[in-house]
Amino acid sequence: MATKTLHAIIVTLLIGASMILPGNVNAQKIITGKVTGDNAQPVSGAVVINKKTGVKVLTGNDGFYKIEADDKDQIVVSYVGYGEYVSNADNGQLIQLQRSSADLSEVVVTALGIKKEAKKISYAIQEVKTADLVKAREPNPINSLKGKVAGLVVNVNSEMLRQPSINFRGEGNILFVVDGVPIKTDTWNISPDDIESYSFLKGQTAASLYGSNGRDGVIIINTKKGTKDKRGYSVEFNSSTMFEAGFLAMPKLQHEYGPGSNGKYAFRNGLGGGVNDNDYDIWGPKFNGQPLPQYDGVVDLTRTYTTTFPDGSTYTGNIIPTPWLARGKDNLQNFLQTGLLSNNHIAVSSSNEKYDLRFGLGHSYQKAIIPNMDLNITNFNMAAGFQFSPKVKLSANINYSRQYSKNFPDVNYGPNSLIYNMSIWAGSDWDVRQMRDYWQTGKVGIQQKYAEYQRYNNPYFMVNEWLRGHYKNDIYGYIALNYKFAPHFELMFRPGISTYGLLRTEKMPYSAGSYGRDDRKGDYREDNRQFFESNNEVQVKYNNRITNFLQLDAMMGGNAANSRYNSTWASTDYLTVPGVYSLSNTLNRPLTANWQAQQLILSGYYSFDFGLGKYATISTTGRVDKHSNLPIANNAYTYYSIGGSSVISDFVQMPRPISFAKVKGSYATGRNPRTFSTVGPWGPGVGNPLGYGDNYQSPYGMTAYEFGPATYSLSNGYNNALGAAFTDVLNDPNIIADNRKTMELGAEVKVLKNRLGFDFTYYRSVSELLVRKSISSSTGYTSFNVNQGSYKNTGFELVVSGTPVKTRKFNWEVLGTVGSFKRVWINNPNPSIWIKNGDRVDGVYVPGFVRTPKGEYVHGTDGLLMRFSDATGGPNARRYMGNADPKFTWGLTNSLSYGNFRLSVQVDGIVGGVLWNQIRRRTVSGGRHAYTVTGEFGVHRENDVKGGTFVGRGITLTGGQIQLDPVTGDILNFDKLTVVPNTKTTTVQQYLSRVANGTNTELMYMDKTFTKLREVTLTYNFPAKALSKVSFIKGANVSLVARNVFLFFNPDLKDVDPDQFTQQAGSDIQSPSTSRFGFNLNLTF
Repeated sequence: MATKTLHAIIVTLLIGASMILPGNVNAQKIITGKVTGDNAQPVSGAVVINKKTGVKVLTGNDGFYKIEADDKDQIVVSYVGYGEYVSNADNGQLIQLQRSSADLSEVVVTALGIKKEAKKISYAIQEVKTADLVKAREPNPINSLKGKVAGLVVNVNSEMLRQPSINFRGEGNILFVVDGVPIKTDTWNISPDDIESYSFLKGQTAASLYGSNGRDGVIIINTKKGTKDKRGYSVEFNSSTMFEAGFLAMPKLQHEYGPGSNGKYAFRNGLGGGVNDNDYDIWGPKFNGQPLPQYDGVVDLTRTYTTTFPDGSTYTGNIIPTPWLARGKDNLQNFLQTGLLSNNHIAVSSSNEKYDLRFGLGHSYQKAIIPNMDLNITNFNMAAGFQFSPKVKLSANINYSRQYSKNFPDVNYGPNSLIYNMSIWAGSDWDVRQMRDYWQTGKVGIQQKYAEYQRYNNPYFMVNEWLRGHYKNDIYGYIALNYKFAPHFELMFRPGISTYGLLRTEKMPYSAGSYGRDDRKGDYREDNRQFFESNNEVQVKYNNRITNFLQLDAMMGGNAANSRYNSTWASTDYLTVPGVYSLSNTLNRPLTANWQAQQLILSGYYSFDFGLGKYATISTTGRVDKHSNLPIANNAYTYYSIGGSSVISDFVQMPRPISFAKVKGSYATGRNPRTFSTVGPWGPGVGNPLGYGDNYQSPYGMTAYEFGPATYSLSNGYNNALGAAFTDVLNDPNIIADNRKTMELGAEVKVLKNRLGFDFTYYRSVSELLVRKSISSSTGYTSFNVNQGSYKNTGFELVVSGTPVKTRKFNWEVLGTVGSFKRVWINNPNPSIWIKNGDRVDGVYVPGFVRTPKGEYVHGTDGLLMRFSDATGGPNARRYMGNADPKFTWGLTNSLSYGNFRLSVQVDGIVGGVLWNQIRRRTVSGGRHAYTVTGEFGVHRENDVKGGTFVGRGITLTGGQIQLDPVTGDILNFDKLTVVPNTKTTTVQQYLSRVANGTNTELMYMDKTFTKLREVTLTYNFPAKALSKVSFIKGANVSLVARNVFLFFNPDLKDVDPDQFTQQAGSDIQSPSTSRFGFNLNLTF
């Protein structure tokens, strides 16, 4: 099937290519032409009138018309929402209508590629043009959408090849669709230069025609087709170059103290032979120039050297002591380089009354801020359409993308991460510039050179020898055959495919270390994945004004979606021969895993829109999916919606400022048979096969097998021996997929002659869950799947858009978006003593420290902060820190045009929500953070080596045992206790290790409210007069661009950029986020 579909696509494109040059058509009494909108898409139903004879015809779905006219006649073309077009009656005209600001009946693309008038839609939908998205670039195009769509949450991930986390209204399984055909994408294979616009189907009603895959929302990609150029052909070149310069967020480090513990350090072998010289924290001696044995000191085996520490203890070894200085104060900055993002794209397009054709070729190159790491993406797109007759049209689109990188960074927590090695657990006692020669003398390929040899790794060794390769091919495409077989009827057949092949490799050199690979003997790994999906779709459409009052737009169709996935993951268990990276070069039996899956979903659906004159439009949709992977008794599920909209201003006299007013409402329901949107190396929902690094997820979109008959699973057991185990999960005999019901209400208002518009939506959804609950192991099982629990999600979205000021030379355009959602338990399926029904789903509850009713921290007899677990009744208590979800997200874009100049500025951000700062927690507990040398900590830290002189600010409680509320941790017997100041001395190391410990995380949470100056572009459009001297250039503009210009955030907490964690309660290790500056050049030939 895949081969036949690809052959058909290529044949169609070759037919179009053979007609790239417009032909001459002899004058006839019956003239033909084609009408398109300002987006080059055909306009169906446009009125074409012979001004002399009064003869009137309508354009077909393909935009073509035929009308009787003489050469001297004039024709008038009009369509709702567009300005009138008058011209001579020439044969073969390509007429492009321009949208009228006086009419709001714009057409938008909805589910399955169906075009509807915006005023008839009963649910929330928003469209974004890509013209401005291809100037100030992001490496991943989806990051460019941040702040532009109300209700769309984009957790911007700046790491190379990491997919941004996106969701609508807090629910995150988003389906991507190209021209109505679903695709599987990691979002890196999307080329914005080949996209005309995005349509965002935000709610369940808008996306119900896509079944379970679209329940959380759909992003529709509307591709470019043909050309808008009146000549019938054009060549467009777009080039963007941007440099990464300036850090928005960077770990805040101290350079006063080096590695070690309790103020002591002496190097012997980096494996624990000295004093705190292995797997160390940064609680060592202060840099005072005192002589200490260090990693690069000279070894003199003929004599010994004794180091005496301030507490009188000594260390004797053979390394000549050298001055203890902060040689690497800016190691991370000195190691990183200026990043580069370069994009170049060329498109060749042609159109006439018979065909449209477009070829696009683009290349993106990203040089990381981390040395020796880059990414190339090459993208090729072809789109073609051919009008065989007024009744038959064939169109096709195919997109090929290749991602290739010989080395990309791994930033996950562990010795595999540069941030881990250079910022969290490394001191300033060594200069990274002296680490470029990273092999020990006489041990090239065998042993790296570094300041420690048990846990950490040389940064230059990591980027040049520990290599991770990524090679991925993506293809998606479709053919669409449209046939108008009877008046008002149209048949469409649209087969489409989405497929990818992926190879990831890892070359772990000898002497590299990470969690679970303590022998440091190197490894080689391969991760191969293949995915193929075909969608074969048939639709029958009926459009007719049945009476003057009743308009019916109907569609019925069916689809067969066939998916196959196969993956093989394999790894050596250490290398036999260093530097030979082959699976056969394994010291022990290799580690292997394989996952195969197939799925067939048969679907039938309908959509009916009933237009009731000028008063209202009533819409309803329905879909049924039958899944091959589900038990026969419960393998079919139904999705339906109903909605209505009414443009009140069409039949009610509005106050003068209001030029348009509309109300809308809808309801939808549908189930989700546990669809996994992504899959990892060992299958969907399975953890990382390694003890470190990224558990890379690729697109999947298939349902689970676990609802079928119980099966065995294969795994590696003790000593890497093969084993099989029967499932430990039971299913409720009456289990069915989970369910969600969504209601939307909204209103749209335009004022000041449509200059400014407001679109407001309120929604409420109830999700009835399918969950896995724990059961006693005495049953022979550990858990079972059951339908239990529910929560509600309520929120609103507001879009403000328009042109408040428009004069002959000056325009001011504005786009403002606000989105909010709140998820609350109706029936918590796994209740706890802290979370009850009615509480937030995203509530954050953590073990905390004991406080008085006034908020003073209580210290124990050891002088450290008292934990809940240290007091009677406290071990299970939790403190409520806030909620992970923000109160709302927002974005504001202002575009000012004067003459040939255009300035656009975007700011966006979030308000509310809490975030656990991983980098701050690790660097504070490890002694590396600047906070550990500020204030009283800085005064007393040097005395840690003598036992400590620090006294924590706060109080102690005497007079009896402290009794805590077992739920909240509040003190129950405070009135019976005596408050006295804390006077117990301790070390700064002990005190801050308690403050930032991994269990009691209370003090490492922060408010993640931030604002970011997201984008600034200044564009100059060269006037036609200036280009007239260069005849082959028809249009040109140049832009100065900037992205991520400034982060407005608590300066003391800028260890992390919260942009990546909009909806998460915890952060992870993160490369320093940067600003990006550059220029863009666009030429049309």
